[in-house]
Amino acid sequence: MTSYFPSIQSFYSREVVSEESHDSSSPAKAGDGFTPSEVEAVTKPLSRRFRPSRHYDVCPIAELQTGPHNYEITGRLVKLYCNASECQPLLGQRITFWATAISAGNQAEIGHIPLCSVATTIYPGRNGATHIQFHVDEPGSEEYRSLRCPLEMSVEQHSQLPGLMTLKSFLAGGYDIGAGKILVCVRSIGPRRSVTSKKKEAVLDLVEVGIYDDTAHCVLKLWQDKISSARPWIPNHTVLLISQPWCGSNDRTNRRIEVSIGYSSMVEVDPDYPEAAWLRHKIQDMAKKESVIVPFPADTWDLQLAMHGSNRTLYTLAEIEDQVRNQDPARNFTGKLNVVVLEMNLMDHWRRASTYCTECCGIPLYANRLTAICKNCEAQRGLSLNPRLLGSFLDESGMISGKKLIWNGDAWNQFLFGAAAKKSPVGYEQGTTVEQSWQNIAASNTDSLRDLESQLLYSRVTLTFGWSLELGRLCILGVEW
Repeated sequence: MTSYFPSIQSFYSREVVSEESHDSSSPAKAGDGFTPSEVEAVTKPLSRRFRPSRHYDVCPIAELQTGPHNYEITGRLVKLYCNASECQPLLGQRITFWATAISAGNQAEIGHIPLCSVATTIYPGRNGATHIQFHVDEPGSEEYRSLRCPLEMSVEQHSQLPGLMTLKSFLAGGYDIGAGKILVCVRSIGPRRSVTSKKKEAVLDLVEVGIYDDTAHCVLKLWQDKISSARPWIPNHTVLLISQPWCGSNDRTNRRIEVSIGYSSMVEVDPDYPEAAWLRHKIQDMAKKESVIVPFPADTWDLQLAMHGSNRTLYTLAEIEDQVRNQDPARNFTGKLNVVVLEMNLMDHWRRASTYCTECCGIPLYANRLTAICKNCEAQRGLSLNPRLLGSFLDESGMISGKKLIWNGDAWNQFLFGAAAKKSPVGYEQGTTVEQSWQNIAASNTDSLRDLESQLLYSRVTLTFGWSLELGRLCILGVEW
């Protein structure tokens, strides 16, 4: 009597093709025995939903014990090395992984990574016992705000981080301290470009991220697999806590102004503790002062009432300063200013091709036309007149810089063309829209712009202004000649 041994094909179920979908005229395609879901589970193991076949204990990283044990661990990425793939992890991303054993990290596994004493291995393929999941949290959600407390800091005490220094101190020599940390804010994100490395004899991708705090600014270089992490960062908002950053010198000036992520570096994105909240608030105040252009706050004032209403007050610059500094500033107010145009920079900015400007990705955009393309996101942006075209205004009590003023679009028209609308060297007619008048300026020649600048210089004008408590700026609502 012969014994029966099952074949390999008997372990796989055959696909049953319905008679409706089967076409007798077309030849049948032989399968390999695997369903599409089984193929995807092997080729894309991270895309499948993990269904644990055993119990896993949820455990924080600080309480892990070496040896065989089923752990479910959730944390955030602070360091990574990986090849380009469909699943690109990001610094600061929340991850969850299921491990079956924890080992004491040796020199080959963890090297000189600070605060790292244990290691584990994940096989998210056919091994159903271990798995890793990369979470994509909605900004502002509870999951997005979780797990943000910095390393080496007690949640209850909020003590000072050891080794934390200002960016200025770090660049001045603090990089020699092995355990140094810097807390910085993202200032700008540059375009992605390729650089030929003579040392590695290869072409590497590079993105330069501008970083700064209240003491200094420099460039953070992101190479290869770190580049994708900068995509969700927001200029003047995202805060980075970098432990043991690498500091390099510029080849031309030999000054240490370039920071990058080294082998022992760790990056914590948007840490949640008082120093980071203070820096973000400080940076936002600095950004208001250094911003290329501030949008006009619409729907804040009734423009017709402010310009032609019965309650109109004529101020001097000194009286406005006293009103803002010494009296109750907890309200917006309007008034009028009678000033002399002391300085105009129209021709200077025309020669520099910076008559119009805006900001995109934290990078200023300048041009002598109404549109420009951002070099970082390659999006076309509309530009506005550069407030730095106006040098300064003067009255009998003081002087104010024109670049600090926020102009309404109609106020620009009234200022540039209201003095001599009939004999204006730049084409202008009554009722011309703001965009049309700005296009007329962009299409003007040098002689016309020079004549316009000379007409405005040393002329006396009445400005209707509104004080914005939120912006801390004077906003020009209208102009009268």
